[in-house]
Amino acid sequence: MLELLKSKILVSDGAIGTELLKLSSEKNPEILNLKKPSLVEKLHIDYINAGADIITTNSFGANPVRIKDINIYELAKASAQIARKAKIDNKFIFGSVGPTGLKPTDKEFKNIDAYFSEQICGLNDGGVDAILIETMIFVEEMKAAYRVARTETKLPIAVSMSFHLTKNGFQTYGGADLKTSVKEMLNLGAEIIGANCGNGFAEMTTLAEKLKSIISETFIIIKPSAGTPKRINDKLIYPDTPNSISKFVEKLISLGVNIIGGCCGTTPEHIKVIRKLVDKTIQSEKAWAQ
Repeated sequence: MLELLKSKILVSDGAIGTELLKLSSEKNPEILNLKKPSLVEKLHIDYINAGADIITTNSFGANPVRIKDINIYELAKASAQIARKAKIDNKFIFGSVGPTGLKPTDKEFKNIDAYFSEQICGLNDGGVDAILIETMIFVEEMKAAYRVARTETKLPIAVSMSFHLTKNGFQTYGGADLKTSVKEMLNLGAEIIGANCGNGFAEMTTLAEKLKSIISETFIIIKPSAGTPKRINDKLIYPDTPNSISKFVEKLISLGVNIIGGCCGTTPEHIKVIRKLVDKTIQSEKAWAQ
């Protein structure tokens, strides 16, 4: 995969959690790995059919803080096995590792390595191709997840934090500024770094420009949310529709982002748009080379 990234933009899938929540009353969509694995598998297949090169396991919140009284190792392993069942040749599976919800100042934070170990070992044993540490807002938690992933596996690791634009520039909701966060991610030695979620494609494109001004060699992953949703008629409506994202995706491509996908609120229809634009760029480059 890493060799492929040197010459090709890879398209990741879109949201897992928000899509599964549309289809089920489960509070924690990760539980569906055990209760309705066919539902999870179908979503992976939908993303593959939309053109995704990378599918992400349904394991974002699979940790003992978010989900009680469940064997987290088995839950995470099941997420990887479901993804492998859906996978076809030339696709990659990223094992999703999200934040626990703990703050570094919390007393329970001392157990963070053990919590991540259950999840990451399950993903590794289930057969993922890489570990994706995503939506992190605390540098300390991001570093802990990376430390465990590097210790417990030999897999490539992608690290992605979540930022929003403030009067002081881009910061995580935990208060870490962009430059500090990127420096910490680079110092870890992760093969892929970047950002996900945030407040939509427009803001994430601006963030990607900032990232490119800091990062010169490491592969970059960008997975924007579909914006900040509004509740209308008891449904969450996201403003960034598939029809509205093209110019932002084109900008991400021109910036040289290596992996482009979607986060909360994005759907297979969003991924179809990204796939089409990435393929258009590839065809243009081939025509130019001839």
